[in-house]
Amino acid sequence: MHIPILYQDPDIIVVDKPVGVPTHAADPGDPYPGDALRIVQAQAGLAYLGMHQRLDADTSGVLLFAARREANPALAAAFEGRDVRKVYLALVHGAPRKSQGVIDAPIVRDRGGRYRVTSPQDRQGKPARTRYRVIDTVGAGLAPAQGLAPAQGLAPAQGLAPAQGLAPAQGLAAPAQGLAPAQGLAPAQGLAPAQGLAPAQGLAPAHGAPVYSLLEIIPETGRSHQIRVHLAHVGLPVVGDPLYGPADQPAPRLFLHAHQLTLPHPATGEMVTFTAPRPAALRELLRLAVERRAPLAADSETTIYRLVNAAADGLPGLTVDRYGDALVASLYDADDRLSPRPIPEALVTLLAETTGGRSIYVKHRPKEAGRIPEDQMAALAPPRPVYGPDLGELVAAEAGLAYLIRPGEGLSVGLFGDMREGRVRVRAWADGRRVLNCFAYTCGFGVAAVAGGATRVLNLDLSRPALAWGQANYRANGFEPDPYDFVYGDVFDWLARLAKRGDRFDLVILDPPGFSRTKSRRFSAARDYGELAGLAAGCTAPEGLLLACCNVAELPWRRFRDQALAGLAGIGRTAEVAGVYHEPAVDFPAAPGAEPYLKMLLLRLS
Repeated sequence: MHIPILYQDPDIIVVDKPVGVPTHAADPGDPYPGDALRIVQAQAGLAYLGMHQRLDADTSGVLLFAARREANPALAAAFEGRDVRKVYLALVHGAPRKSQGVIDAPIVRDRGGRYRVTSPQDRQGKPARTRYRVIDTVGAGLAPAQGLAPAQGLAPAQGLAPAQGLAPAQGLAAPAQGLAPAQGLAPAQGLAPAQGLAPAQGLAPAHGAPVYSLLEIIPETGRSHQIRVHLAHVGLPVVGDPLYGPADQPAPRLFLHAHQLTLPHPATGEMVTFTAPRPAALRELLRLAVERRAPLAADSETTIYRLVNAAADGLPGLTVDRYGDALVASLYDADDRLSPRPIPEALVTLLAETTGGRSIYVKHRPKEAGRIPEDQMAALAPPRPVYGPDLGELVAAEAGLAYLIRPGEGLSVGLFGDMREGRVRVRAWADGRRVLNCFAYTCGFGVAAVAGGATRVLNLDLSRPALAWGQANYRANGFEPDPYDFVYGDVFDWLARLAKRGDRFDLVILDPPGFSRTKSRRFSAARDYGELAGLAAGCTAPEGLLLACCNVAELPWRRFRDQALAGLAGIGRTAEVAGVYHEPAVDFPAAPGAEPYLKMLLLRLS
């Protein structure tokens, strides 16, 4: 491994420690040099390296070592005597009410390698004091450009020689009091005194669109995990913190960065400042998310795909889907009882700049979309865009087929992009087959099956407007829809009716919502999928195919498969598993540690 060296002279060496690398080895006897101390020592070819500063493994940034033993006494005196000023940058969930303040709370060791805030009366607690200042606060996880663009090298104003130039003291930065902190950070004395933030009371309401803040942090004491514990204690956990952050909002890294270090040089006593460039953060994450979809963007026959997939792209609480010239940004809130907040303008601007979208529509996604009263829909899914012209109904493409999209039409705009690969497969399987498309919605599977050469496609759905939309999709592709192939009604009732009158299909597609309610019944995919699969099997011809789909993330794959097979066994049918598929990995990547949420099981029935 290689660690960027920010500065080196005969007395000290300063590096930009990357995320995931511990400062020193947990086991000194471990022969693998995976810690910063041994990596830098080998990289610089030094016989000795002394450690006076530590960073958590997941914290990046400025890390200083003594390059020779003679420098140790002066460095030790500086660190122990609090002559060292450290400046961190932290991206946190939420926003403080005050633009600056102090968190003054003792810390004590907890279980499992964790620490926690304790009361001042706790004799085991160690005093800990952290100053903060808000640099910026934005919504939906995207900070403005000036805060988060990746940088290479040191700012010229710092005056530090590059790593190759092992210049001694004359190459050091000017005294700290003459330096303006990098990127416009105010010096410590510019912070408010100790009457700052009280636990829990200093927080802005955390509802609606996710809110994130970029903070400048100056720890006045050096307790283990101090910054992370203090910020979590006041309700502002660091984004991506696996110990103190929200477990349901993971991120690709811990967004805590040791940005600056100011101290007296051990040889000259001059105050010198070292700066580690800001890491690529949220603006960069958006760019990387868009870049990941480059193979789709280059395909003129497909203009329907996902640009941002929430936590899997490091942007929890936000998805962005492309439908031709329209972008649909969806914001997710953990509490459905709270009213949605307007989407921040900074997010809208960044989306437009990064993606080139002509118009941007916003959807506030509740946990249970099927239970939202109609009179609340306009607030959750405004019909007009927040950016660009209202496109009304537009035509977008998927694998060369045209689909009518209505981006201002409620929470569902006409096609679900995560089924793209499933529709392409159905197109291939449909040739010469009779196809039954259950829960057809706007008949995306039906269009694909007709394009693939199906002899007949029967579309079933409980929504007449959706079926009419489906007929329009047929016409958009030059297919003349037969009204008898678009059947309105409860799928459960129709499956029983079709089986009773002896109708059999060579390919049956089940793509139900996770939850639905009709006048006669309630359906939950997690509970009732077996019954649904059994009814569908009653309409499936011998050697026919049944494509069972489910998008309920909480239903594990194995249980879904067992339910479907049990439903077939219940009516005396057996099946061979002919294929297992999930959402497209290119634009719907799974979050770290999570399995794909979309389950598609292709069964060949005997």
